[in-house]
This record gives sequence, C-alpha cells and structure tokens, in this order.
Amino acid sequence: MKEILDFRDYIYVLNKLPEFYRSVRSIYGTDSLFSNNNNLQQLKKNIIIVKDIPRYFDIEIKDLSQHIKYFNVEQYSGFSINFQDVKSTDDYLKSRFGNNSRYKLRRSVKKLENCFDISYKMYFGEIPKDEYDFIFDEFFRLLEIRSKEKGIIDNRNLKKKDYYHKLVYTFILQKKASFFIIYNGKYPIDICLNFHLDNIVYQLIRTYDINYSKFNTGYIDLIKQMEWCIDNNISFINFSYGDYYWKRRWCNMVYKYDTHIFFNSKSIKSIVKALIYSFEIKIKHILREKKIIDKYHETKWKISHILNPKKEIKVEIKNIAFEKKMDIKSQIDIYSSEFNFMLRSTYEFLYNFNENEKDLKIYNMMNTSNEYLIVGKKNKIILSFK
Repeated sequence: MKEILDFRDYIYVLNKLPEFYRSVRSIYGTDSLFSNNNNLQQLKKNIIIVKDIPRYFDIEIKDLSQHIKYFNVEQYSGFSINFQDVKSTDDYLKSRFGNNSRYKLRRSVKKLENCFDISYKMYFGEIPKDEYDFIFDEFFRLLEIRSKEKGIIDNRNLKKKDYYHKLVYTFILQKKASFFIIYNGKYPIDICLNFHLDNIVYQLIRTYDINYSKFNTGYIDLIKQMEWCIDNNISFINFSYGDYYWKRRWCNMVYKYDTHIFFNSKSIKSIVKALIYSFEIKIKHILREKKIIDKYHETKWKISHILNPKKEIKVEIKNIAFEKKMDIKSQIDIYSSEFNFMLRSTYEFLYNFNENEKDLKIYNMMNTSNEYLIVGKKNKIILSFK
C-alpha cells in the first residue's frame, strides 16, 4: 500500500507540514513558515510519497528512526518571477524583452482598453458572497471551454469545482487566496486563481474567454498582477507546473520539484515498492524531458477528433467601403445564444480596426442566411460562415 501526499496542498491549503518534516521556510526568508512536532507513524510494509516539493522552500526533515529511510527523486522544472531588486514592472520587462516585444505588449494593453470597457480587480481580503458565486461559475465555465479548445480531455481541476468553491471563498477573506480578474463591463474575460503564503503568490489556475484570444489577455493579466505584487512587497510569483515557452520567456527563476519516498528499510516489500515508484518517476521525467508525454497527449487528441469529427465553421471576411450601402435585413443581438458563434470573429474586427464594442452594429444580410454585416464607427465588413 502506498499513500501519496501533495506537498503544495499541505503548504498552501492545509497550512501545515506532512509528518516527516520539522520545519519549512522560504529560501528568501529567515522565519519558519510552519513547524511540526508530531510523532512519526510506523510504516511497516507501506510507503509514503510526498510529491511536488518545490526547491524555493528550505525544508528540514525530522530525525527519522533507524528503520525509516527515504529516496529523493527529482521531478520537473518550475518557474517563478523573483521580484528581489525589481523596482517596477517596466524595469522587469526591460530585463526580459527587447524594444519590439515591449511595444507589442503595450499595444495589446492599449488595444484591449480601446476596444472594450476594461477594468482590473484583485479580490484579496474581501469579496461579496454573491459576487464570488458569480465569478466562480464564470471561472469554471471559461475553464471548461478553454480546456476543450486545447484538447485537454480530462482536466483534473474541473473535477474539483465543488472542492474549490467551498475552499476559496474563505481563503480570500483570510488573505490566503485571491482572484485577479479582467472585466469587460460586468463580465469577467480573464480570471486567475492564486494561493498566498507569506510573501509568495502561487498561480494555481488561469483561464480566459477564448473570444478575446486576439488580445492576449493572459499577458495583460500577468503584467497587471506583477504591478500588484511589486506594490504589495511580494517576493516572487510562482506558476503551476508545466514547461511552456511563455514561462521561460517571462520568468527569471527556474527551479526543480522533488519527490520524497519514505519506506521501512526492514521490510523487503516496502523497499521494493519504494524502488519501483522511484523508477516510475524517473521514467516519467525522461519521457517529459523528451516531450514524449506531450506527443502522446497530442496523438490522443488527434485520434479522438478522427473518431468523433466535429464540423468546423469556416469564416470568410470581406472588407466593404464604409460609404457603400448594403442590402440589410434586420439588426441582430450578437450576445444572444443564437449568435454567440460570431463573437470571436467580431472581436477580431474590433482588434484589427481599433473599433470600440459600444459602436458595433450587426445586421443580417438580405437574401442569405450565413452572411452578416458588421459596422463600426469607421469600418465595416461582411462575415460569411460556411
């Protein structure tokens, strides 16, 4: 029998240590975050696995009995932004990006704010319960849509919706968690769930409304959260596991996660179990480093689409002279469920022409069922869906 403990859950959620550890502190702090003086249980023939131990924590293991041993197995890389000696977001961006990249980031922020009624909100320490419930439902609705778009067939976070719903509200009030949100009017279009511990921010889940994909809201979210972190003396912001290009581009701190496997050295079964599990972790690490696991999931996603093909909607765009009069049938409500398939293409129109959402007018075209006229303040196009 084996028992698997998630170190991050203990630290960020339970706010305590697994029994094998005496104390833990941040590598950038001097004070112990948690201590543990409980007695150790007997392992007998079992093993206990403590996974996902980030090396930005300095951990003291208890004096184990002579029969309890452990293996330390390296897992995957983690990524953080370390704010030590960072005076401003602009200074940090200058250290990571060239002039052209910084210009594109500023343009993304300006585009988003020019096209929509944008506001930013960090819920940390207080949040009305009805507002929390609305945000939470939107959060998981957007997460489910985004997961399907990415081809994630079995998103573990979606299965924990009820668990997070009960936990996060209290944690926000206690300043152990936060929601950072980009709003368009009263609707969240980008949401990030963070856990907080001392001067560390851990971004657990990030998602956004895919209709706004053209605007790179994920990067805008990150810039605004960096500003908040610097203003609130946060040491570093840590991202959930996963080795992605954007993390290597944005982060100035790369560290490793470890797994500790505790076993009874007097039990052959316990030793064998520990060795087998250690071997499994090392094999997974090799497969992950060689991108074989990614290729497996990509192939699995492609096969699922072949077995369950979905009809792709093709979109054609035709630019129209603004002065030209068109044969239109009636104005439509793009935000109704009947026409929400048009949102992404319509928002791309706003992005491409720097138009504002409040100036939009959308019409059915005469004598056709799949063409629509989109009119802004200075531009118009015909969208065809086939």
